[in-house]
Amino acid sequence: MTMPDAEVPWTGGCLCGGVRWRSTAPPVFQFNCHCIDCRKSTGAAMLPLMFFPAQALRIDGPLVSFASRGGSGGRIRRDFCGRCGAQVTAHVDMVPALQSIRAGTLDDISRYVPKANAFLAHAPGWMPIDASLPGFPGLPRPRDAERMPER
Repeated sequence: MTMPDAEVPWTGGCLCGGVRWRSTAPPVFQFNCHCIDCRKSTGAAMLPLMFFPAQALRIDGPLVSFASRGGSGGRIRRDFCGRCGAQVTAHVDMVPALQSIRAGTLDDISRYVPKANAFLAHAPGWMPIDASLPGFPGLPRPRDAERMPER
C-alpha cells in the first residue's frame, strides 16, 4: 500500500491562482513552525510548512521576494504572489537542496500531515500543541528526522 505522503504529484497555488506549483517528489519534512520570524511573516500563530527537494519543484507565476534572517539565524528568502500577496515558498540558506512550500497553498490540504513542532520555545502559551508529535525548542536537525513519525 502506498503511503499518502509518497503519492505524487503534490500541487498547489496562491489565493488568486496566479502562482501555481507542482512537485514530482513527496516532501522531505512536514512540520509546524512556531518561530517568531514565521509568525511575523504570516500574521499567524504558527506556520505549517513542507520541504521538498528543490529539483522536484516547478513554480509558475509572478513572485515577489523578501529576504530576512530566520529563527535559526540563517537567511531566508520568502516568495509571495505579486498579485494577491500570498506567501507561497521560501528558500532557506541552511538547506539549499530543499525548498519550503507553505502547506496552506496545497490544492488538497488533507495531504499535509505534520510530523513535528519546531521552535516550541517561541510558541505562545495559548497555542494548542499536539503532544503526540515530537517537539523541538528550536529547528529540528536532519538527525532528528528519525524521531518524526511516519503517518
